[in-house]
Amino acid sequence: MTISLKSRTEDHVKIYWDKTQDEEIQKLFPFSIKSLEESLKLYKETLEDGASSYGKVIYCDEKYIGDIWCYCIDETDEKMTMLSIVIFEKDLWGKGIATEATKIFIQDIFNKYKVDKIGAFTYSSNNRSRGLLQKSGFSEIETFVEDGIESVYYELGITQSK
Repeated sequence: MTISLKSRTEDHVKIYWDKTQDEEIQKLFPFSIKSLEESLKLYKETLEDGASSYGKVIYCDEKYIGDIWCYCIDETDEKMTMLSIVIFEKDLWGKGIATEATKIFIQDIFNKYKVDKIGAFTYSSNNRSRGLLQKSGFSEIETFVEDGIESVYYELGITQSK
């Protein structure tokens, strides 16, 4: 399998929105965006100078299978960003694709932005996501409950990524 990260387009945003409306995917990831229109608006904001988020699309053997992005980019005060990844092609889950994509994207983030660390949240019950973060070098920082769901916060420092 060949994994590559490519630039996002409006068409990717539309496909992503459609694919992530799946009930099983919705249970695994804390989606905050409630409409395709909102998704397209946020995508357009990522194209502006000084945008606080940045993302790529994940391809496996030239097939679009998911997105990876960072948000809340802060190069001034905390010098950190947050990471999110979703593989929407469920038949490709558990094959190491997300781990490989994450490792590539982490290096991209540290090269592109003046940040010292990357944070990530996942539901405590999402064992694949937790495994992905651990395999990618993230350390578990804390467990907490939000909206009645137990979640875990992970962090990766620039020195841990090398």
